Amino acid sequence: MSIRHLPAVLAAILAVAMPATPAAAQPFPSRPVTLVVPFPAGGALDAVARPMAEGMRRVLGQPVVVENVPGAGGTLGTGNVARAAPDGHTILLGSVATHAIASGIYPKLTYDPIASFAPITQLTRGPLVLAVSAQFGKSTVGELVAAAKARPGTINYASTGNGTALHVAGELFKSAAGIDVQHVPYRGGGQAMTALLAGEVAYIIGNTQLVRPLITSGKIKGLAVTGEQRLGALPELPTFAQAGVPGVDVVTWFGLFAPAGTPPEVVRQLHAAATAALKDEMVQKSLATMGDESVGSSVSDFAAFVRSEHQRWVQITRSAGIKID
Repeated sequence: MSIRHLPAVLAAILAVAMPATPAAAQPFPSRPVTLVVPFPAGGALDAVARPMAEGMRRVLGQPVVVENVPGAGGTLGTGNVARAAPDGHTILLGSVATHAIASGIYPKLTYDPIASFAPITQLTRGPLVLAVSAQFGKSTVGELVAAAKARPGTINYASTGNGTALHVAGELFKSAAGIDVQHVPYRGGGQAMTALLAGEVAYIIGNTQLVRPLITSGKIKGLAVTGEQRLGALPELPTFAQAGVPGVDVVTWFGLFAPAGTPPEVVRQLHAAATAALKDEMVQKSLATMGDESVGSSVSDFAAFVRSEHQRWVQITRSAGIKID
């Protein structure tokens, strides 16, 4: 082989030796992004996911497809995302239930709420609202507590499933008020609200997105809100503490997560798309009608927040002895 042929031969050898450009090196996003909601359609997370998906689509230039994967109090879909390819094309709309409460209630999770995910941003925060069915006919928290004490074990309340924030709030209320009531878990917010409207359950401590429209239309009655402050969307309702039952301080939050190992640049792009969507007029209008406060925290702030919430709620649920029914 002559020297003049050497460059061509070396080039051929390098072409064989070097792998093809990996798919991960393609510009993100290279295909539609799947946003997994680990609860059924029609619930509070779903109500946030759909306007957010549209807002993020406008920024990313690819469809953001909402996929509902319900089951096991949100832990089924959450576990699926933990095991998804860490390329940013599968992300999760997680919550206080999936990333803080679950570890204290479920003895075996298929994911680690901290180690299995790359936090992107907190989307919203908001209190829960105690609302009673029209058939139950109580107008204050005091009246509800008195009825429960007069008929121990006969009054029931709904939640969106075992291990959810609604379940925990119901058990904290039960403990703080010293009442004996029965928990009835449903598969998501739609079923729980149908049961409340039909009078199958006496009350729910539900997400604002679920109960506010029915309270304002007069179909159910709101009695109180969790947390330390009144809710701007329902200012007439006292906090539980103001109603004489302190200690029901469940404040829910929703946030976006990617699987652990997702490249930092992809996380930054998802964060930019999510925070831009929160500022979108259509998204703001949609979230405002739900009553929750939009957040849009930085990646690092959200990571620190999730760690803090996880530690806090594991301690609360274990100390309170809250178990899966």
